[in-house]
Amino acid sequence: MRSKKKPVIAAAAAMTVVAITGSAVGCAETADATTRKITGTLSDGSTYLFEVPANWNGTVLLYSHGYNPGPSNPAKNAGSAEVNEKLLADGYALAGGSYPGVGWQTPNALGDQIATLDQFAAQVAAPRRVIAWGESMGGEITSLLAERYPDKIDGAIAMCPAVAGTVPWFNTYLDGAFTLRTLLDPDGTVPLVNITDVASTQSYWTQLVENAQKTAEGRARLALAAAFTTLPTWSQPGTSEPAGTDHAAHERNQYYSLSTTFTLFQAAVRADMESKVGGAFSWNTGADYRELFSGLGQGAKAEVDALYKQAGLSIEDDLGALQAAPRIEPSDPQAIAKMNEYAPTGSPRMPILTVHTTGDDAVFPSLESPYAAKVRTNGDTALLRQTYVSAPGHCNFTTDEVVASIKTMDQRLSSGAWPSTSPEDMNKRAADNGTDSSHFVEFQPDPLPRPELYP
Repeated sequence: MRSKKKPVIAAAAAMTVVAITGSAVGCAETADATTRKITGTLSDGSTYLFEVPANWNGTVLLYSHGYNPGPSNPAKNAGSAEVNEKLLADGYALAGGSYPGVGWQTPNALGDQIATLDQFAAQVAAPRRVIAWGESMGGEITSLLAERYPDKIDGAIAMCPAVAGTVPWFNTYLDGAFTLRTLLDPDGTVPLVNITDVASTQSYWTQLVENAQKTAEGRARLALAAAFTTLPTWSQPGTSEPAGTDHAAHERNQYYSLSTTFTLFQAAVRADMESKVGGAFSWNTGADYRELFSGLGQGAKAEVDALYKQAGLSIEDDLGALQAAPRIEPSDPQAIAKMNEYAPTGSPRMPILTVHTTGDDAVFPSLESPYAAKVRTNGDTALLRQTYVSAPGHCNFTTDEVVASIKTMDQRLSSGAWPSTSPEDMNKRAADNGTDSSHFVEFQPDPLPRPELYP
């Protein structure tokens, strides 16, 4: 079980508000003459938040926050209050925005984040250095900023990002849903794409998964669906990592993910994204499920084989049923193309560090592999470093792991060469903060079954 030791930081005193006029500016505050806090509103209605410590080192950390279902939509400049306090104490200025709406906001966020950075330069000072960073959807945004704004940003840290692109990411969700419906409810009519009734769709998946977990046959088929979705075998926060051959424990973790994260993304998040691009952007025509199964990682196949044998089921029969089932057509090419406008191309124009938890059951570590392959193809491997943290769940980073990642990028920009990003050195960099709550590890994610962006 992972612990999160908090650094000792003095609490800020009460703030004195100082009004500032201007069309894109709200107000500035001073925290005991040590930290300036500036808030304001951009022309599209999104808000921003700056904090500048008295010992500012000249570097601005431009934070892109993750998916926010609403209804409130505050500006954020760090992932947590603890991280915020530690970075300010280390002399970094923090900046971030709200985006103009809730849900999937990547298309709007790119311009807003640059406008937020421009406001910082106008109201505070031109920074010596800008490091963009973000988590989840914010990691996706950060990876795109690294490709599109080299004149504004010097380095990027994308944490648990969907760097392979949303289309292949949600095709894995579709493969899991297709497997569940075909094998557990072959006469079911719940839509797999074009989601309109979010509540009933989410309830359907939850009930289907919960019922399946009650039988050996159901658990075997849940494991197969989890394998096609590339769900990790350790995903439940607050638990210890199961042994490598404890297939029952692996399946229990995947059941946890299927009954929580999966149902949310396959219903509410998919519906939101479809509404933003004007249609369905997932399909499985052309997918050979026997071939996809043979291409899975050894651990995933071993778990499925073991559970199928225990249940007395034939994996070949179930793969045949998947092959014969009616497919989801790529019905809206414009929606697919629109979504792919925001898929990272693998051509970063600055150093970029990705950081992923090994047990991420929302934005899977398998999404890192196609991105690395694109970067290699484009000849930009010198700009990319990929690191992994041993932890269950999505973006489940400790403060030390976040700060170590930022210090790594800072060193890269100062020296012009990457410092070591080995797990040992990343953990040592984290330990320099005076605590011991860092778990960087060597890790090779399983391949993404269908990395293609287009049908």
